[in-house]
Amino acid sequence: MPVPRRISLRLILQIFVFLGYGMDSLHACVWDSDTLLSERFKKPEMAKVILGAPAEPPDPKPLRKRIEELQSHPRRDDPAWWNDLAGAHLRLGEAKEAAALLEPVLARFSGDYGIHANLGTAYHLMGRYADAAHEIGRDLELNPDAHFGLERYHLALLQYLAHDAAWQRRHVYVDEWTWGFNRPGMGRYGQLRGKLAPGDHPYGEYGEFPELEQDAPPAYRFQWDLGSDPHLEQGILYMATLNPEEPACFVVLGLHSLHQQDLNLAAKAFERAIRLGSAQAPELQKEADDLHRHIRQAQLELLPLFVLIGLAVAATGYYLFDLTRRLRYHRQMLAAEWERKLERSGLPPLNPDS
Repeated sequence: MPVPRRISLRLILQIFVFLGYGMDSLHACVWDSDTLLSERFKKPEMAKVILGAPAEPPDPKPLRKRIEELQSHPRRDDPAWWNDLAGAHLRLGEAKEAAALLEPVLARFSGDYGIHANLGTAYHLMGRYADAAHEIGRDLELNPDAHFGLERYHLALLQYLAHDAAWQRRHVYVDEWTWGFNRPGMGRYGQLRGKLAPGDHPYGEYGEFPELEQDAPPAYRFQWDLGSDPHLEQGILYMATLNPEEPACFVVLGLHSLHQQDLNLAAKAFERAIRLGSAQAPELQKEADDLHRHIRQAQLELLPLFVLIGLAVAATGYYLFDLTRRLRYHRQMLAAEWERKLERSGLPPLNPDS
């Protein structure tokens, strides 16, 4: 005997009510149980930089040919010629050669943005971070919107790298996040939302490193607030792309991913920074372990929700099956009734093929 229709519908409604309660009670865990695949779909560029291998070096042959052509047709009074020549050497990884070209003409072309930018990049690759910061600071004076406003992240990274190892361990290169980075416990990264005006003391009263109380903020903080910059994600991706072997870049990518609630990407970024030799490896390893543990726990907590979804799908399927069966039975009964009426009227029966 078929189950009454209202009972099937009531069953489905009850399951969806329970499903709604389950969704509400597990809402706090849903966001942090994203799989790595879903985070890669949501943030493809971030995932590509964090998870991808460093880009292959460019083919040297066209660059060598470019250098030969420039040298065969010198334009020594044109700063663009010097920039093109130095740029080719930089793309080949020949920072010393680029610096040797640009240093003698720096005074002559002191107002040219490209000369300072290329010389600063050469010094960066040579490990002369303070000199590099000076040149990049100068190119930002000449062109504050350099590289679509992303060059300021280069300056922030250089000012970070110019400090000693102890200072670097207490800080991150987007220094607005340093205070949050040093707050104890898993919840500290969730509080990376303080926006401090330039000139304010940036670190608060507490932290794992008391020395922060005496640390002066990097100079860029008196010009910009990168923590509230609308181009923050573009800027830190730009730096990590250009500096794929610099652990400080991946620490910041991890912090940003965590702030965006992309926990899997955050853990991967921290682990990459550790592999690259970050001085903050102990803190990063603890956070990565905590993230993995948190993700596993959240996934287990979602099992009841998956069971409820399965029950809802099964009940809906049964309801549709039962409804189809009832409609078929109703059509058969209606056809039989018409046949009886025709028979009583003396008319010939209906012929579906006529």
